[in-house]
Amino acid sequence: MFSKLPIECLLEILKSLNTHNDLYQCIFVNRAWCSAAIPLIWSDPWQHVYEYYDHEEELEEDLPEMLLSTFISCLSEEDRNFLIESGVILMDWMKKGTCFDYPTFLRHLNLNDISYGAKRFISNNFGKYDLNLTNFLIEKIGSLSVKKVKRLDLLGFIDRFNLITTPYVDYSSVMLKFLPEATNAFEYIRKFVFKGDIKSEFLYGLANRCRTIEDLEIHDIFKDDDALAYLIRSQKSLRSFYLEATKKKTFEITSIQNAFIGIDSLICLRMKHKLFPLKFFIKCTGLQKLHLESINDDVQDMEKFVNHGFPELKNLRIRVKNISIKHISLLINNTRGHFDELFIFGKVKDPENAFIFRDSLVKKCVNLYILSLAFLNIENFIPPLPVFFKTFKNLKYLDLMLSISENQRNIGADLVEIAPYIQKKLGYIHFPKNWYCDKESSKKFFNILDRKDLVIMMR
Repeated sequence: MFSKLPIECLLEILKSLNTHNDLYQCIFVNRAWCSAAIPLIWSDPWQHVYEYYDHEEELEEDLPEMLLSTFISCLSEEDRNFLIESGVILMDWMKKGTCFDYPTFLRHLNLNDISYGAKRFISNNFGKYDLNLTNFLIEKIGSLSVKKVKRLDLLGFIDRFNLITTPYVDYSSVMLKFLPEATNAFEYIRKFVFKGDIKSEFLYGLANRCRTIEDLEIHDIFKDDDALAYLIRSQKSLRSFYLEATKKKTFEITSIQNAFIGIDSLICLRMKHKLFPLKFFIKCTGLQKLHLESINDDVQDMEKFVNHGFPELKNLRIRVKNISIKHISLLINNTRGHFDELFIFGKVKDPENAFIFRDSLVKKCVNLYILSLAFLNIENFIPPLPVFFKTFKNLKYLDLMLSISENQRNIGADLVEIAPYIQKKLGYIHFPKNWYCDKESSKKFFNILDRKDLVIMMR
């Protein structure tokens, strides 16, 4: 039966599997399944490490070295002999080559991942850490990958392990050497992830070679960058943009933000610690996700922005110094009401408009599955609890943790009333610290609820 399944159908089935471990089991079914699963496993082999990272400690210790061992076996005989002559121990199977040309399957390439494995491999097979041998491996495997890869979906220069003990290294200067060799690898990249210290020369080189980046993710940026602005302008259809600025420096990012003039293709916009004026994104009417986080700043041009319609918006997170609840409500009301996540944090400048926000919740956000609100006197911004839980039937997570008003409030009677309306999918509730429940009402509530898996945080 398995052997008669068309390869196209088999590939679609295997792509739907959630983990590398599931895919790994498929290679033992038969030759056809093995040939179909191997390219999927090796499209992003480091994902297998992350799936076990902090969960299977012993396995996590072995996987990076095992991955590097496989890549080393794909190197030329000359490169493998150099390692042996330098005193690096290679297993016999690594000297014979491999059954598959694994680098050709790569779709995700991050030299910091290779660096992580190379350091472990050299330390364990040379007897000590050696910088020269480690850099030799990184460059050779990086060069091999760039030459062999047919098409990269993701290019990254970031430490996905976030190890404090391992200093971050910018490998864009190394990758710059490979640009002339990257005939196919860099032409159709869809996602590019990097940190703010990336070499400008590489950004210019990539921009001149690639026009297909849809998802741009920048971490720890600390200065304005004309090269990054050039890269942004060169892309034909940028759909997702994430920028996280360092908190250690104050700086302007005029060139980068001006690069968005005329861009209307974004569906996801996330900014952390540094916010662009929203006037640059007024034409992005297809926005589905908007995240703005900077506890020391206010949102610029919010009034102008919310007067435009964003009908597809369904995921809104705003955590800033001061917020206008009227503007937030208008933004919500100018959508089609498809919200699934709503996070609002900050000091409300216009609490007299609380009723407007409450009405926008009821009219446009009834399908929410995550709601998190953090501002004072929260009871003025949401419907009474019985109405609230009868209205929002899809909630999985409710967080009112930071919404502290001055007066103590016993919600015992409300809890007893809402118990029959709390859906099984709701797994977490965090009420404000000034809300409490008397013992008798608490007992009645949990008797009616008859659930042990619901986490309720309350004084």
